[in-house]
Amino acid sequence: MEKKQITRREFFKLTGMGLAAGTWALNCGTRAFAAPGPIPFGTVRFAVIADTHLDTRGKNAMKMSAVSVDCVRKTVEALNREPQLQFVVLAGDLLLDGEWENARVLKTELDRLKAPYYVVAGNHDFIPPDPKKHRQGFTYMTIEEFVDFFQGHGYDESKKRYYARQIVPGLRLIGMDACLVSDPKKWGGVLPHEQMAWLDEQLAGHEQDLHILVMHHNFLRWSGDERKGGPKEWFCVDNDEAVRNLLSKHAKAAPVAISAHRHIGLNTKEVRGVNYFIAPSVNSHPMRYTVFSITNQRISWKTPMVPVPETVHLEARENLLNAKWWRASQYSERSASNDQMVLRFYENDPMIFGSKKV
Repeated sequence: MEKKQITRREFFKLTGMGLAAGTWALNCGTRAFAAPGPIPFGTVRFAVIADTHLDTRGKNAMKMSAVSVDCVRKTVEALNREPQLQFVVLAGDLLLDGEWENARVLKTELDRLKAPYYVVAGNHDFIPPDPKKHRQGFTYMTIEEFVDFFQGHGYDESKKRYYARQIVPGLRLIGMDACLVSDPKKWGGVLPHEQMAWLDEQLAGHEQDLHILVMHHNFLRWSGDERKGGPKEWFCVDNDEAVRNLLSKHAKAAPVAISAHRHIGLNTKEVRGVNYFIAPSVNSHPMRYTVFSITNQRISWKTPMVPVPETVHLEARENLLNAKWWRASQYSERSASNDQMVLRFYENDPMIFGSKKV
């Protein structure tokens, strides 16, 4: 059979179609393997209650122990009036010093919340390693008993002190624990390698989700006294730089990290794509809780005062000013000007409410 000859025009037509088809297939393949975008979700409102330090038999000082039960009760009542509140986080130091008796009273109050609540442990939520801190008339829980007691509130049957929970599709909560449970002298923290590796896997494996990270100890050092070697360095985890490096690696998936422990008014700072927040205590001046609203694009907040009588707030403020250790080193002595600087740091009124991109 005679072979049919292809004209020059037909050759270019056929090869052009082949090139176009190849380009189309290549583009389709690129789209198929492109990294998926974030999962969209609507506005989610949540609250943070920090440093309740509940004590049924205490006296008021810088930590307002005598009114601590009422502070929790009034905060719960206020949050139950918040519209569309989807969850609440207890950001550690729920108890004065790990007392069973205080834990039972606290849980009774928290169980009145209409929204589900999640718990992370602080350095005061288990038996003090130093026996001198054990008070007569109280029994004390281990960290394992604390986790078991609050099982179902973040913690699960694995008994691990850290967890990840989906709030809505596209939004997850991660609770972490840096507490040093057996050190009798140190109330600081270290995020252990086990949790660091787990956190890396969680964020890498859920990169389409937005994560809210909560840990009691701080990710950042909020004052000069907290620098390494300073008198308040233990408010921050020892390995803070390594933790921040890990979070910045996953900044798109983990743009919000919240801590407590420092007993100051809300503050926030963005570091390499991660927005770090410090939440105020309901138990010491300025006695505030926090309500956040978060979307894929923004996070906003307000920090109302705990609705107790103004006499309680005035006492708490005076107790703070009289607590020399809690004052910054350069303002340790009482004077009108020094007191003003102390209050400026602890109240941080410009951040009572605000909003920023995530």
